[in-house]
Amino acid sequence: MHSSPPQDRANILVVDDTPGNIQLLAEALKDDYEVFFATSGEEAIEMASGKRIDLMLLDIMMPEVDGYEVCRLMQLDETLREIPVIFVTAKSEIADEAKGFDVGAVDYITKPISPLIVQARVRTHLELKASRDRLRALASLDGLTGIPNCPYFDDMLAREIQRARLDGRPLAVLLLGVDHFKHYNQSEGHLAGDRALRLIASALLPPPERPLDLAARFQDDQFALTCPDTDADTAAALSRHLLARVAELRIARGASLTHLTASIGGVILEPQPEASAPPTAAAATARARALLAKAKRNGHNQFWLERLGGEA
Repeated sequence: MHSSPPQDRANILVVDDTPGNIQLLAEALKDDYEVFFATSGEEAIEMASGKRIDLMLLDIMMPEVDGYEVCRLMQLDETLREIPVIFVTAKSEIADEAKGFDVGAVDYITKPISPLIVQARVRTHLELKASRDRLRALASLDGLTGIPNCPYFDDMLAREIQRARLDGRPLAVLLLGVDHFKHYNQSEGHLAGDRALRLIASALLPPPERPLDLAARFQDDQFALTCPDTDADTAAALSRHLLARVAELRIARGASLTHLTASIGGVILEPQPEASAPPTAAAATARARALLAKAKRNGHNQFWLERLGGEA
């Protein structure tokens, strides 16, 4: 039903218990978007929780869990409520439309569908969502470095932990601290310190081959990264690369021949049995912070990583 499109194509989830209806919507959208599909309410919620869905086209009349209930349940989940839901249904009474908007839908398309109307409505609501996302992003940026701030990181880490558990994939959480930064800031001045933090923030931005990684300013001279689908070996290679990137900036420490370096503490959250509860975002960052302190105590410009249950 879907191929491997460029990364910038939006993901559309079509939910309908009739394969013919799914096919019609997929044909209308497949040239511009990556189309996923689900045939039940339960499957829709599971897919929306495990994938990055940008918009959902949702049938109302489905057995067991209908579209109204799916939309209501999504509104109760902070990781799902931001997904725009457009009802696509044969129900055309005003009361049906009102009920759809009451449970959180953003629009209503009646069957039989017109491909041009579907395309126009989807495009409009994706543009509105992009505008909201941009405004939210601006409020989530660190004023000094221009990268995401700590509250945004905490929110995204909680979401990534949930997605990693649903996908059964590892997630690395790295905390990078600038070595001897307090002394550097005092000796070189706050303007030089601010410039150093901006340079380091730029060096930590994810490369094109890792589009799902997130780098944020955690606090003061510390930066945090979430790295989905990253096992212990990959996390170690990434940590070496990040430390090298900071060293390559060659931010001089006064008249000495030394330059600013960094250290990293991190945890790799590996897939756990379904019965076990995943670690919280706070627990993951607390452990990463402890490992960062250990790295600094043991000589700086190094990394200490830990899997759940042992050192990496």
